[in-house]
Amino acid sequence: MGKFKGMDIKLKAAAVVAAAALAAAPLFSCSFDGLPGGSAYKAEVDSGNFDCYFPRDGQEPQPALIDVISSAEKTVDMAIYSFTDTKIADALVSAEKKGVQVRVITDGEASQNKYQKKVLNKLKKAGIPVKVDSHSGLMHLKVTVADKKTATTGSFNYTKSAEEKNDEVFVVIKDSGIAENFSSEFEKMWDDADNFKKY
Repeated sequence: MGKFKGMDIKLKAAAVVAAAALAAAPLFSCSFDGLPGGSAYKAEVDSGNFDCYFPRDGQEPQPALIDVISSAEKTVDMAIYSFTDTKIADALVSAEKKGVQVRVITDGEASQNKYQKKVLNKLKKAGIPVKVDSHSGLMHLKVTVADKKTATTGSFNYTKSAEEKNDEVFVVIKDSGIAENFSSEFEKMWDDADNFKKY
C-alpha cells in the first residue's frame, strides 16, 4: 500500500477508500496526447509505488521533492505553474552542478511574479534552461520527472503557501512507464516553439 504519513482519522479513511479504489481498478489511466477521446497510456500500478503527502496534515512535500531531484543521475524535467521556493531551486542547481541535465517549464504570467523571477533568474544563472508558455491558457502542470523513472504530480505548487497554508496533495510515483509518459508530454511542450518560448 502507498504511504500516507501522519494522517488524522478522516484523512486516513479517505486514503483507505482511495487505496481500495486503486486496488479494485486493474489499470491506472492517464491521457497524454492532448486530444479529446485520444488514446491513453495505461499501466498496472502497484500501490506500493506511490507516496502521498498532505502538507496541512503536517506532512512535508518539499523534502520529498528535493529527494526526487537529488536522486536523479541523468535528467530532471520540471513543469510547474508557481515556483518561488529557493530550497527547491537550490536542489536543481546542485543537480545541474553534478552533471544532471535540468530543464524547467513554467507559466508565462506566473513568471512575472517578483519572487518567481528571483528563482527563475537563479536557475538561468546556473545554466539551467527555462521556458514559459506563450499560448492563451495556463501552463498549470505541477510535475517533476527524474531519470524517466520517477514522476511527481498533484495540486502542489513549489511555494511556501502550498507547503504551509493550503490544502494540497503531492504524489510521488515510482513507475517508469508513467514517468516516461510524463517525460514524453514534457518533451512535446519543450519542442513546441509556437506555444513555449525561452524565459
